[in-house]
Amino acid sequence: MKEISRELLIEEFLACLTQRAEKEFKGKLHQAFVAWYIEAEFGRVKWDFTDNPNDGGIDAIVWRPGERPSVVIVQSKFSEKIGRGKLAKAAYRDFRRVVDAYYHKEDRFEEFVADVAADLRTKYRRAEEWLEDVNHWAVEKKAFRLITTHTRRRTDECDRIPKESFVYANDVLHLYSLYRIRLTPKPPPLDLTLDGKLKYDDPLRGVTSYLFNARLSDFRQYLQQVDVARLVARNIRYNVGGPIGGSIRKTYEKSPHDFWYFHNGITIVCDKMPEENGVATLINPSVINGAQTLYAISESSRRKSPALVAVRAIVRGHDSDMPIEDDVWLQKVIRGVNTQNRVIAWEFRSNEPEQFELQDRFHEMGIFYERKRGEWNEYRTEARFKGFDRVRLDKLGQILTITGDKSGDGVLLVKKGIDHVFTDKRYTKLFPSRSKVAKRFERIYLALRLWRFLDKCGYKDSDHYRREHHAFQNCLWLLHQGVTSVDHLHSKATVDSIRKALDHFESRTAKGRRAKRVLRQLTKAVWAAWKKARKVDPEHWTANNFFKSAFGNRVIRNKAYPTVLPSLKQLSRELYAE
Repeated sequence: MKEISRELLIEEFLACLTQRAEKEFKGKLHQAFVAWYIEAEFGRVKWDFTDNPNDGGIDAIVWRPGERPSVVIVQSKFSEKIGRGKLAKAAYRDFRRVVDAYYHKEDRFEEFVADVAADLRTKYRRAEEWLEDVNHWAVEKKAFRLITTHTRRRTDECDRIPKESFVYANDVLHLYSLYRIRLTPKPPPLDLTLDGKLKYDDPLRGVTSYLFNARLSDFRQYLQQVDVARLVARNIRYNVGGPIGGSIRKTYEKSPHDFWYFHNGITIVCDKMPEENGVATLINPSVINGAQTLYAISESSRRKSPALVAVRAIVRGHDSDMPIEDDVWLQKVIRGVNTQNRVIAWEFRSNEPEQFELQDRFHEMGIFYERKRGEWNEYRTEARFKGFDRVRLDKLGQILTITGDKSGDGVLLVKKGIDHVFTDKRYTKLFPSRSKVAKRFERIYLALRLWRFLDKCGYKDSDHYRREHHAFQNCLWLLHQGVTSVDHLHSKATVDSIRKALDHFESRTAKGRRAKRVLRQLTKAVWAAWKKARKVDPEHWTANNFFKSAFGNRVIRNKAYPTVLPSLKQLSRELYAE
């Protein structure tokens, strides 16, 4: 999958800022830029907007209790001409004055705050107090951030702070390329030349739908200016590859008059669809079925073609502030129109609100959460994702099913197949509402990290891993049961403490070696339990049969678990150790 071009990325980034500015900042792009940067860089944090004619060169203060440093002071310089000019020398001077004020606290700080607006002085003094608690400039200097859409003027940078404190146009675009995976801005209007049109009014929902033929070349021309991922962001999956795309492209290029017959068509949701002189303009278009068609033709060298495609446009009739992922009825429509081809059960869940919440949370932990099949292919070439772990929605569902059932029935359910995990009833237990998922994230993250720990470190070598793979899920079940058996664990442990502990467990430190010994003690005990139990009926109790049976779970619970429980409890205490 080719990367989005720099030109399209800039256009999309500006659209993102414009939409935020219109919604939150009365059209002020420079303020939207600051708000976007803080969200993209720091996530959901408390911060104060200090942008003011008398702000002293500070546009925002980000409060991060528990971090080092615990405050970040932001100055910004924004231009819509991204990367086309160097940052002005005056901007560097203003920023240096801020840094010097906090560096020379005794001599210059009070002089600095005396010149700023009265309502900002308290915030600036509070920031100074938080930095004073650190009392070490090697840490304090990381608290300053100059962000800009201009390019670098190296000789004017302040040498008191690290070079990472200066965020220039390329850095901003790189950060946006990471951010866009979680929140893609609305695409620009899509113009389609109509060929015949049928109309269906639904007064009950206030929705009007149209069925018509459109020129595929209209879509091809549109995709020269808009990245495909932006137009299909609300679909249940991105480009999944395979031979289908090649077949679509071949028909488009070689047999365009057959295209209408050979391919199912495209379904689009939009807010409005005004029409003039036979051309319909779809406002805020979102393709919810037909993504593979768009990916195929976007990679074609043929820009003009007589090929026609059947289009169904569902017009919501207003500029809705409700995101498509929060519109329950539309989510049902998306699921309905994606049943013609084989769609795996979990894919229908990719646009649920709680999945967006999880994607945000995992992103903050350096984990790429693949809500949709094919999503990783869209973004894996981004350099900063090279350090990210990756987990897909279906895998997380299996992990939570295994670890969420103390009886071991979750293991048996997972071994029946993925469709059994993602029934409506099971899904709501695994992934409740967005707010509940946010509250449970610590538990979800723990389950995921224990799975990764077992997967990476649970077996002596790849041969043992392959030979004993039938017992893997049973081992995960017991590992989670043992680690969470300590009273009040979830009131003591935090996401950060879990991350630090599991990072140590996976490391080559003394603590890591001890943790791995405990883990391998568990996997050996579980495998030994099967070897003893199979003597009852060697032909029936193969490894495959044993580890997917209730009998097998009872045996390993009674034989293996007691031998490793004390050691697992000791591991558990590391999850909240100071």
